[in-house]
Amino acid sequence: MHPPLYRPHPKCAALVDLLVKCHDENPYGKFWGACNDEKAAMDWCFKEEKEEKRRANFEKTRSFNEEWRKKQDAREVGR
Repeated sequence: MHPPLYRPHPKCAALVDLLVKCHDENPYGKFWGACNDEKAAMDWCFKEEKEEKRRANFEKTRSFNEEWRKKQDAREVGR
């Protein structure tokens, strides 16, 4: 199962296009594995895309937490 393809996936756009083209060329073969290689490549790309997004969110959260701790420490010193 893959995420919805109507969402923009800039890094995986070429692979999405290949899968859609394969499905168009093999209307029945797609059910018996004619497009498995294209789908596997697209799934791998989506997995990498998700991992990059996860890392970016983790770094964003880490920097937010550091700023929050600094503000909390400043409040405690001011008491």
